[in-house]
Amino acid sequence: MNIINFLTQHTSFTSSEQVIKEYILSDTETVLHMSIYELANRTHSSTSTIVRLCKKCGVKGYQEFKIVLARDFEDHLRRVAEIDVHMPFDPKDTDLMISSKIAQLTNETVSETQSLLKTRTLNHCVDLIVSAQKITAIGVSDCFLRLKDFQLKLLRINKYVRLIDFQAEQFFLANSSTPNDIAVLVSYSGKTAEIVNDARHFHKNGTPIIAITSDRNSPLASYATEVLLLPNKEQSSVKVSNFSSQIAIEYVLNVLYSCVFNRNFDNNYKNQKYTPISKFEF
Repeated sequence: MNIINFLTQHTSFTSSEQVIKEYILSDTETVLHMSIYELANRTHSSTSTIVRLCKKCGVKGYQEFKIVLARDFEDHLRRVAEIDVHMPFDPKDTDLMISSKIAQLTNETVSETQSLLKTRTLNHCVDLIVSAQKITAIGVSDCFLRLKDFQLKLLRINKYVRLIDFQAEQFFLANSSTPNDIAVLVSYSGKTAEIVNDARHFHKNGTPIIAITSDRNSPLASYATEVLLLPNKEQSSVKVSNFSSQIAIEYVLNVLYSCVFNRNFDNNYKNQKYTPISKFEF
């Protein structure tokens, strides 16, 4: 018998047992470390009432109850239902349950993003970055922060990414580009006005564009040489954070960096391990 399922689904409890049951379900992790006397004190009940509840759950006493509850709780954490990317946790969730849901959201997002990657597209994107005279990256808000990390990673293997945090100045990066460069543009919707406008100038200059977006039919994608797709799951303006989209973007950028690194693994490994960043001049 699964104790958590039994406590959740059954209603044949006395009022005192109901109080104990609700406390156990609301803070299961803490209960696992409590003695029967501590639980009785927290729920303003008696040890005999707790033992009766344990027996209703199909175990002989409190110690066996905790052993089975620990097993069922661990299984429960692994089997969290499908996560709502807009509201991945509820007000009633414990800290540990939230950690489990965020872990599941991360795993699901990475897995789905990986499934959207195509060999030819990824190979071509890496080729473009490796052979480019200049690499320019453009994104706004959270996307810019993901690109900043991408810039730092490539910097450690002697590849400099041109990246400016002022949107007005990003135009100059686009306007001064050449066909020998590569532009990495990130917009989850593919409709961010500043990004689309810059893409238009890159395209006009014949600069290859790698677009990282969730919409293959977006304005940004229409200018792109290659499109690296993200799962199109965040569609609500009501959300606690854009966890899923940023996890997906970070994953794609990490894949690009890793593939670039792997094209000249020995030399890049040596540079990253032994070369201080302070040697670079901009």
